[in-house]
Amino acid sequence: MPELLLLAASPRRDGTTDAMAHLFAEGAEDGGLSCRFLALRDIRIRPCRGCGRCAAPPHACPLSGDDAERLFADIAAADLVFWAAPIYFYGLPAHAKGVLDRAQRFWHAPVAAARRPAVAGLAAGRPRGEQLFTGATLGLRYFFPLLGRELTDTRCWRGMETPDDWRKCDDGRPRAEKARLWGRRWAQRITGATSA
Repeated sequence: MPELLLLAASPRRDGTTDAMAHLFAEGAEDGGLSCRFLALRDIRIRPCRGCGRCAAPPHACPLSGDDAERLFADIAAADLVFWAAPIYFYGLPAHAKGVLDRAQRFWHAPVAAARRPAVAGLAAGRPRGEQLFTGATLGLRYFFPLLGRELTDTRCWRGMETPDDWRKCDDGRPRAEKARLWGRRWAQRITGATSA
């Protein structure tokens, strides 16, 4: 069965974006995907020091002993990746940004050009801001191709302070229902199934 890897990028357990990931997973499971949930807050990622040692072959990072390489392998291997993140000061939270920074070595040793899909759901407590999601979206857009993926779909929600905000309606439809449907449609796309 094809696998969906759900990456929860919030430092807060059971918050708004964890709820988003679970809603997306419910729809994806209905659509035939096997789902694996991984919270970035629970894995050890040492921050990039900018030492530049990864620039020379074999392009290895000298920061061994953490979970970065295993995480990168998991991201590259999944049939679909869903990244759920809150917005902190117009960008990703520190630990999530640290994951992107540790992918620096792939700039010097890019992976094959095959592009499997990655999907991102971003949620901000702030209800306004023209560039509110730009920083996070750009970071993810350039991160995923380093691991053989392409950020092919991004949804951004504003005014999301608590998980209860998933009950709010947009265009007459609950946000939770929209998130589930989004997951189901992606599962059908991955499995080749058609909508019932």
